[in-house]
Amino acid sequence: NGFYFGEWGMILDKRQPYEMTIRVPMMVSGPLFTTGQRTPQPALNIDIAPTVVDIAHRLYTKRNGLPFPSAGGDTTMDGISMVKLVESPQLLRSSFLVEYHGMGNTKDRDECSRANMRCWYKDSGVWQTEPKFDVGDEKFCFCVDSKNNTFTCLRKVNGASKNVGVSAEFNDFIACEFPDTGFHELYDLQRDIFQTNNIWNTISESCRSNLTDTITQMVACKGFEKCNEVSGVEFSGVCRSVEVF
Repeated sequence: NGFYFGEWGMILDKRQPYEMTIRVPMMVSGPLFTTGQRTPQPALNIDIAPTVVDIAHRLYTKRNGLPFPSAGGDTTMDGISMVKLVESPQLLRSSFLVEYHGMGNTKDRDECSRANMRCWYKDSGVWQTEPKFDVGDEKFCFCVDSKNNTFTCLRKVNGASKNVGVSAEFNDFIACEFPDTGFHELYDLQRDIFQTNNIWNTISESCRSNLTDTITQMVACKGFEKCNEVSGVEFSGVCRSVEVF
């Protein structure tokens, strides 16, 4: 479910804005879904509630012979029914928001568990699956998070935006901001699938401003249509001339 298995030297957690942790399979079973059917449409956790509302609405109206109005869940919730994602031949979601709030202690507890950090003592028993780590019988300080590991990201998935900047078809990227530290990350996932080359400081100031403004609007927007409109903004006007590879 997104746990690291050695990527970037990290194990047993999933608290960073990288594809290995945020991109996991979504499998559903139930009414209106065809067995074995697959779709390239990206589905999110926020799509679960609209999906339940949509299915219940359709089954109810079919059973009672009522006209089928559109389910209100898709306009009042940020997500969209996964039934509609499966039914649609075109990509419905242009981008989405990835958010995480870092965890940490309010005060020092011991030499390992410090304030603003998420650490505790572990022993070799923490690894119960292969490959096991031979760390002996001594306990060691194991850290998984910190309060300033709070981030908000724009994950662009739609192919509508052309020539946005760092590659010929810069329409598959993730741009992140860490508000507690002022740190930013930007990865062109068409050219850097393992996210090892942070190109934030190579793009123009106007491009960076455009991306951060879009993230701010994504956080504030309400409803699938409005959020999709915000996230579908074209970046080509300010980022087209940038080339970093």
